[in-house]
Amino acid sequence: MNRQTFRRELIRRWAIGFPWGAAGVYLIFLLGNLFTIPAPANGMIWVVSDTLSSRWGSPVTAALVQFLWSGALGAMLSMAGLPFLAERRTLLWSGLHLLLTALVFSLAGWRCGWFPYAETWMLLLGLLLLCYLLMWVIHWIGWRQDLRLLRLSAGLPLDGAGSSHKKDGACLEDSTVSHSSHKKDGACLEDSTASHSSHKKDGACLGDFTATRNLPQKSQENSSALPEEQPVSPGRRLASYLLLAAAAELLLPWLLRAVDAPDVPVLTGLFYPFLILPLFAFFSARAAGKRCSWPWTLLYAVLCGLLTVPNVFLLYNDTALFQFWTAGIAALLGGLLGGLRRKIKS
Repeated sequence: MNRQTFRRELIRRWAIGFPWGAAGVYLIFLLGNLFTIPAPANGMIWVVSDTLSSRWGSPVTAALVQFLWSGALGAMLSMAGLPFLAERRTLLWSGLHLLLTALVFSLAGWRCGWFPYAETWMLLLGLLLLCYLLMWVIHWIGWRQDLRLLRLSAGLPLDGAGSSHKKDGACLEDSTVSHSSHKKDGACLEDSTASHSSHKKDGACLGDFTATRNLPQKSQENSSALPEEQPVSPGRRLASYLLLAAAAELLLPWLLRAVDAPDVPVLTGLFYPFLILPLFAFFSARAAGKRCSWPWTLLYAVLCGLLTVPNVFLLYNDTALFQFWTAGIAALLGGLLGGLRRKIKS
């Protein structure tokens, strides 16, 4: 990806993430009014902290300041997928983005008065890192599946072998893949080009592999349907997201309960069912919907709901059955959005 394309993508994600971040923070404050003990007097609804309101002397000014900081946080979170667009050092750029996101979150919380105590900051920062990790794994699964489709389309082997050569006694590996479409004589052609080689240097082995494919695009619907051209079944593509869903819905609540307060289980009683679970179900289903057809997306939404049922009776009680609908509906909405994006791109 060249710099101009990267800059456009950066601006696009920032513009999308800013309003979502602001809306998310105010939604959390609105939901927090439902669990405030004692309830706000005279039917008042708090959308900013007392600390921020006192600091600026006006609730309206305080709300504006919080809007800017929460929007900046949302913009940072929306750029979590940018490292996967880089050609190299994806893990390094992801780690750098994580540190910057934690810094912006800490600054926003300090300026907006979200952290009355140091323990509050540590708790919320831990939740942020947990959500970031889940989102990163979702991005990574989709990135690996897209890379697999591209390698199959271009004729490269799936074991990740690229061009390899020795330098200073170490074997280095490179792969080059390009995929594009263009018009020629009034017909739309689809090109896939791949190079895969290893060559000798100072006694190392030399070999080359090149694959080129040109296909006419018969119609707008079939022009870019790479997922339909590869032999991997939709069930196998969905299996990766199901394994992640099993970890997030069956194992994660127990890990949160292990570090939760015994008297007031805030992590498992509030943050997990009302924040972590719906966010995970929505974004994982959106990623699955971009790569699987509608019946498989619907199946994933149903399974996301069913995976919450065992812990309802093992960790909670029957009053927590709403988690089935929370996960199922969030996954259904995410799958619809992912399927819509897939249709638009094709």
